[in-house]
Amino acid sequence: MTCSLASEDFFFKKGIAFSMIGATFSARSHRFPGIFGNKGSSVFPDDLANAVCSMNSTHARNILQSLNPGIGFEVGDVNRLPLFPIPNADDIYATLDAAFTTHESHREPSVEFRTPGPSPWRHAQSWAQQAVDRPAGAPLPPYDPEYDPEPPTDHLSFALGVALGRFAPDGAGILDPARDNLDHALPHGILFLDGTLPGDDDPRDSLGHPAARPLHDAWASHGPALNAKSDLRTWLRLKAFPDVHRTMYENRPIHWPLSSPRRSFVAWINIHRWTARTLRFLLADHLQPTLTRLDGEITDLRAARDGADRQNARDADKRLAPLLKHREELAEFITLVEQCADQDPPPPDARTPAREADAPYAPDLDDGVMINSAALWPLLDPQWKDPKKWWKELASAQGKKDYDWSHLAMRYWPTRVDEKCRRDPSLAVAHGCFWSYHPARAWAWELRLQDEIGPEFRIEEAPYRHHPDHTAQRRAFLENQPVEALAIVAKEAIRRRGRGKKARPLAELGLLEPGLWRHHPGGCWDLEAHVINHQSADFRLLAPDEPEARAAFMQANPGKVEERRALLASLDLRGGLLDEEDENPEEDEQP
Repeated sequence: MTCSLASEDFFFKKGIAFSMIGATFSARSHRFPGIFGNKGSSVFPDDLANAVCSMNSTHARNILQSLNPGIGFEVGDVNRLPLFPIPNADDIYATLDAAFTTHESHREPSVEFRTPGPSPWRHAQSWAQQAVDRPAGAPLPPYDPEYDPEPPTDHLSFALGVALGRFAPDGAGILDPARDNLDHALPHGILFLDGTLPGDDDPRDSLGHPAARPLHDAWASHGPALNAKSDLRTWLRLKAFPDVHRTMYENRPIHWPLSSPRRSFVAWINIHRWTARTLRFLLADHLQPTLTRLDGEITDLRAARDGADRQNARDADKRLAPLLKHREELAEFITLVEQCADQDPPPPDARTPAREADAPYAPDLDDGVMINSAALWPLLDPQWKDPKKWWKELASAQGKKDYDWSHLAMRYWPTRVDEKCRRDPSLAVAHGCFWSYHPARAWAWELRLQDEIGPEFRIEEAPYRHHPDHTAQRRAFLENQPVEALAIVAKEAIRRRGRGKKARPLAELGLLEPGLWRHHPGGCWDLEAHVINHQSADFRLLAPDEPEARAAFMQANPGKVEERRALLASLDLRGGLLDEEDENPEEDEQP
């Protein structure tokens, strides 16, 4: 397992990214410090404001499009671009930044979202283009913000997010279910909608809960602009997901509408509040009570149909047939929810491999929307067809559609995924068995990350199947394969020294674990000599048991000590190990 990152020194520094594909060149300032790759090629000028203004000027675009008239732009072309001074660049940049901040605070999928509202961003970009392209000596054009109004669906979407506990009702933004107070929200992040109820005022589903008040208020204000003939419950059941939410989140929605086959019963659930018990709460708090209510109504209607009053009998018979269909639909819905909750969904077709093991549905946000939704495809299929396709891909695990890195795949196909973990260290990392199946690589990466992240870093893993946890696995590797472990330490020491002009002598490398010095002092001593020879400078391998083990080794091996003394003397070094020993010459004379 190797890793080489280009331009790592520029990670977490603000720069300017530019498009590499397309007929028109554009550049944009990094919104947040972070990392970047070849798909986010960036430059890092000293004057960020002037550079981004200059790169987006019509003059600069014409130059780049002349250098590369195709459908892409190369890094070399951008490096050759002259940066012209843009008067008032700081003012232009500040105006754009403020406009974009407002825009993002009103755009729901943004991490900066607060509340819906109008956006000045389109007009601000048009103004900025005029500002950077104005003739030399011309004054900066005045900026009078113009706002594009938000669509009415933004307010209903926000109200849904508030009700489900995703957003704060006071405009404070995104909430963390593990940390923030969600007393304002629906229990368990579930909005259950019963299409058999007569109107929005009927309180027998989640629209009757006080937490649904924002939805009623938003519908009263904005519903008529969407569909004056519809009601809130119908719109949420049938239109909110396909018309608004799925497209707003670019097919990676955060609220999922679990639906019965004809969408008469729909449960919106926020994925950030989902736990292993959510489907059980849906069954116990909503679906089973609704089934009980329908059974009671059916019993009453049958009694009325069989009664002496003919008019009541005709009315009851007319109402009974559709109610029986709803009852059948709800029972099918309950069966599917129970299967997904306790086992997994049924195969979509005969060609799709069946699961290897039954497992309760327990979503993991690290798996992402696609994987987590796949295991609920029968419940989402009435409104969202993609999860069914994703489940087929997950079950088949073929080529580029192999998702066995996911936690969900390990739960349903443990043998298949485990076999891949034994062969592929990256999968072993994903599933917490790196130490179990690849201890040498785990040791190597742990040492490297102690340098790159912090000296106390450890790759920690819980027990995996019949294997113990990382502490026992690491200890076993050091005890059973000390030669390989020391070779890895030597390689890491040389890596830390650097290469070429960046190479610097490494004075020491510390191990967190004892054992190598105590049980293999000669190997540790020889490792130091190897690094000293490589870098022509003194080097120490430190560890909790190093001082005592080193002293005992030196006392028992005076010849080795003299060899080290001669080696360091040949490098014209002073200090380090032998200076400390020279301060106690009497100890050198001990046998």
